[in-house]
Amino acid sequence: MDSFSLDIRTLNFIIILFSCIYSIGLLCYQRSQKEIPGLQLFALSLLFIGIGPFFLGMRGTTPDWFSIVLANTIIMFGFQLVLHSLCIFRNCSLRYTYFTYTCIPITLSLFYYFTHVSPSIKARIIVISVFLAITTLLSAFTTLKGRHKDLKIAIWMMSTSFFLYGSFMTLRVAWTLYSEELHNFMYAELIHQLTFLFSIILVVAISFSMLWMINARLVNSIYDLSRRDPLTQLYNRYALERKLPDLINEINKVHPLSIIMVDIDNFKSINDLHGHLTGDEVIKRIAQIITAHTRNTDSAYRFGGDEILITLPKTDINLARAIAESLRKKISAYTLIEGNNLPMTSSFGVASLSEGEDWEHLVSRADQALYQAKQMGRNTVVTCSENPTLSAIYHASHHQHKAYEEAL
Repeated sequence: MDSFSLDIRTLNFIIILFSCIYSIGLLCYQRSQKEIPGLQLFALSLLFIGIGPFFLGMRGTTPDWFSIVLANTIIMFGFQLVLHSLCIFRNCSLRYTYFTYTCIPITLSLFYYFTHVSPSIKARIIVISVFLAITTLLSAFTTLKGRHKDLKIAIWMMSTSFFLYGSFMTLRVAWTLYSEELHNFMYAELIHQLTFLFSIILVVAISFSMLWMINARLVNSIYDLSRRDPLTQLYNRYALERKLPDLINEINKVHPLSIIMVDIDNFKSINDLHGHLTGDEVIKRIAQIITAHTRNTDSAYRFGGDEILITLPKTDINLARAIAESLRKKISAYTLIEGNNLPMTSSFGVASLSEGEDWEHLVSRADQALYQAKQMGRNTVVTCSENPTLSAIYHASHHQHKAYEEAL
């Protein structure tokens, strides 16, 4: 390995430069954007990873406790903060950081011992390599196991970078164990020189991966905003027109699909008598009730104006009617306080997908049932049978309502 050599001082300077640039850049980015959990701590960790080698480069001009003990402690603490920040950023349990935090005082004591009591460069290399191997391998695991839905390719790039670095540190430990004692670290073997090169690659790779994941989150956020109604936070008509056809195509003959069309009763009168702000509050309140009292598999969309459409996968017409009746009761039990009690009621049209039917006809039949509910006095649930000309008022029976409650 001596046939090829790298300049450790130059590589050390590059680590300092890259770490500090990425750290400052990410800190400035954090200040200019909505706060991203874990990003500021990640930026600070890069700063520590850069400061450590800076102090390390002062070997020979400063006391050993400063250029060896403190410098390596700062580097270890920087890698520890990387792990901690990724647990926050990727929404992973912090218990993975507890063990490595307890290792820092132990490694600090070992560094002091092998610097001032029984000096040994070889022992110090083994101590820091073991710590870095543990923290980077845990960082790789945390990146993969995080619960936040980030861009997969960026996740794999970051976790792979940590895994390769941790594997190299493990190899470095094994190599050092069977090597002779070093007398001058700046002229160490190639494997120790490669540590600086791989550290540069790691800093660049994880910083780029972090920016990649943040950018993907922003893109997803913009896309989600395009599919959300800003008033109710329900999905909008744009999202419905893209989701419902796919849902119908995916539905199996064994699994029925039903929809509910909801319309607020006397909504125009509410706007005329109490103002549009009150009308907005009514829509928001009803949207909240629907969201709170539907299943996780159901989806609610603001269809237009005061109409809301609810999709019910794997739900037959009987259970769909029970759900609609339950929602009707929940809504009519609320009043919006605006000087006086303002009663809120809604009408419901229910339809179930027929074999070979497209989504336009399904929505049309639910809309027809809703229209009949309005004609029959409002605050009513009406179902539309497979024959578009036939409809029936639903009077919820006890066992159907119980079936719905169990489904929730």
